Amino acid sequence: MLWVHLVILRIAVWGSIALLATAALTYALRRPVLRAVGAFLVVADEPAAADAIVVLSGSIPDRMLEAVDLYQAHLAPRIILTQEGPLPGLAALRARGGNLPEHHELNLSIAEQLGVPRSAVTVINTPAWSTLTEAQAIVDYLRAQGISSILLVTSKTHARRARMTYRQLAGDSIRIRMCPSRYDPFPVESWWERRPHIRHVVIEYLKLLNYLLIDRWKVR
Repeated sequence: MLWVHLVILRIAVWGSIALLATAALTYALRRPVLRAVGAFLVVADEPAAADAIVVLSGSIPDRMLEAVDLYQAHLAPRIILTQEGPLPGLAALRARGGNLPEHHELNLSIAEQLGVPRSAVTVINTPAWSTLTEAQAIVDYLRAQGISSILLVTSKTHARRARMTYRQLAGDSIRIRMCPSRYDPFPVESWWERRPHIRHVVIEYLKLLNYLLIDRWKVR
């Protein structure tokens, strides 16, 4: 039975070598793989002249700064904002004499402070509860206004899902160019080194999966 033990020992040795080699290769490739995971979410189109700049609700002031830059580069004559759903407790705060600016109000303030005339900014009143509901409200508004091309501004990690959603909703009727904010500090080369960026990437992949499996089939 000695030969059986020798065979088992040989299998164990070669199995250990293979496992160690796999682990070493995985470790060596971890940075390129992780970089690719982050970079996949960040898509951008070359900015070009359009009918309007659309700023998606969410992060401030980075998205609005990008929109102002595009506006001041004369790439579009107007900026379109949306409203998020009501902030929790805001009605109660206002009932007690307090106030807190909502995100679209802060974006309006940023635009005016940076020299964008109020007449060049439009706020869509339909509350946005998600990327999909926001996209439906925006596309409906764009079609009603006869707008056929936009520059779409959002955060870097949100860019791929946003572009997929808007292009599916708009079809060929509206030309959409994705413009993730250059002021978004998301570091593609090292996002896995800081917890906030890890959280953004993990959550965004979950939302992307939800879009692919569920939300895309809701698009009318």
